[in-house]
Amino acid sequence: MKKLLYIFVLIGFVSVLKAQQLPFTTPTQDLAHFWNPAFTAPGTDMMYTGFFRKQWVGFDNAPNTAFVSLQYPFVDMNMSAGAAIVSDKTGPVSKLGLQLNYAYKLKEVLKDDDHLALGVSGYFYQYRFNPNGELVNQSGDPLFGMQTESKFNPSVGLGFAYFSSTKEFARENIFYFGMSTMQFLSGKLLLESGDAQRVRHYFGNIGLKFFNYDSYIEPSIQLSFVNPELIDIVVGMKYEMEETFWAGLNYSTISDLSFSGGVIMKDVGGRYTSLRLGILAAFNAGDLLQAGPSLEFFAAYRFDVD
Repeated sequence: MKKLLYIFVLIGFVSVLKAQQLPFTTPTQDLAHFWNPAFTAPGTDMMYTGFFRKQWVGFDNAPNTAFVSLQYPFVDMNMSAGAAIVSDKTGPVSKLGLQLNYAYKLKEVLKDDDHLALGVSGYFYQYRFNPNGELVNQSGDPLFGMQTESKFNPSVGLGFAYFSSTKEFARENIFYFGMSTMQFLSGKLLLESGDAQRVRHYFGNIGLKFFNYDSYIEPSIQLSFVNPELIDIVVGMKYEMEETFWAGLNYSTISDLSFSGGVIMKDVGGRYTSLRLGILAAFNAGDLLQAGPSLEFFAAYRFDVD
């Protein structure tokens, strides 16, 4: 009956969720805190994370995204907090700033070991517009006459997440899902060349971890939505062997096919620690094939504070 409930919730979730269009990351729980504050340190591990994405390798001025983050669980206080330094650049537009996350956890909502997390995030970005060196189709394009501009623009995001358990490899399957919105509260980005309205971006994800002693299989779905036109759905499958390695395959409705994998090293620098190193390669099988592949690099260091 419990498995049937999970399946029905999964189907219902897909039919109603709407989600994103900001810097893109692989749909993996290790990176979920970047776009949903409720995923900040869900268990008892403190985590340092580094991430870099190079999109469309070989294409000039293609998007580059990088961040380093720290997540810390205050176990006895049923909450967690995190911070990230984020850099993102696409063509003449770039931003650099700080992201702060906070999550409060409601324990034993439906059963033992589960929790519902409610999160809030603050984004403090310095936006920069630099048209120098950009190519345009017409010599009289107004872009040539614009000067380099830099403006500060804060915003607030909200999110929630449910975990049936955060104790991995405890011989119990895990069900999780979450939904969030970035730029829920945000003013216009005021530039000399014109105002840019900050629109809300919606994210959602859902997944199941089916355990078999020292390994698990994890099917998942990530949804991204920006009203009114941008929507993307990523379906993924991941296999992980405890303290050894993981491998994954994802397919997106924008025709991106990606392969990921990594190694897991135990007791690096002390007991109850682990180091995860991973890489992803994505290829577009549609009209964007000529733009080249996208690459991601990921590193996470975990330390159990409980």
